[in-house]
Amino acid sequence: MVFAKLVSRGAKSGYTLVEVLVVVIIMGVLSTMGVASLQRAVANARIKDAAVNTAAFIERVANLSSQRNEVLCLGYSTSTDPRTLLVVRDGDDKNCSGGVVDQMTLDAPSRFVPDGSGCPTTMVSWLNALASVPIKFKPQIGLAATPNPMDDDKSGGICIRYGDSDSDVYGAVRKTKNKNWVVPMWKVGNDFTQNGNWSNWTEL
Repeated sequence: MVFAKLVSRGAKSGYTLVEVLVVVIIMGVLSTMGVASLQRAVANARIKDAAVNTAAFIERVANLSSQRNEVLCLGYSTSTDPRTLLVVRDGDDKNCSGGVVDQMTLDAPSRFVPDGSGCPTTMVSWLNALASVPIKFKPQIGLAATPNPMDDDKSGGICIRYGDSDSDVYGAVRKTKNKNWVVPMWKVGNDFTQNGNWSNWTEL
């Protein structure tokens, strides 16, 4: 009994350095996994918001064109950081040189992709510089003023990317010939074998 008490008094309390290091390493691994998951969740949420807000903006431009009974041009303001869409009156000269009617700016780091990269090749991009070939919204009796694709098997719209060119989180606003409105869409992953169709996209 006395020997047991002496042993218990002489035993060291606390943790060894190896135990502390193991706990720190486990916490670091779990934190890294959590941060990566959180960053992906934030990217998904922001690109979805960007797609929905852009679709609402396009519908507003179409309604504005019909209400004013005038042609409105859609384009981006700068090619270096295309985050702002401008809506300009077409004017009598037909070269979209009228005043700015409305505009929309995406929250960074989301940006519009003028060349449509990341979106299916069958989609005709609506984004061009206002000085080149802008997309025009023309009032039509009984129909929305959103531009129609030229072919039945194609669609028109706008592609959005979250972050830089290495990002694989995309949003889109798509208009097909058999629909009279635009549809916001979203996808994760840039599988080039699927870039010819919309099979890996989800409607929002």
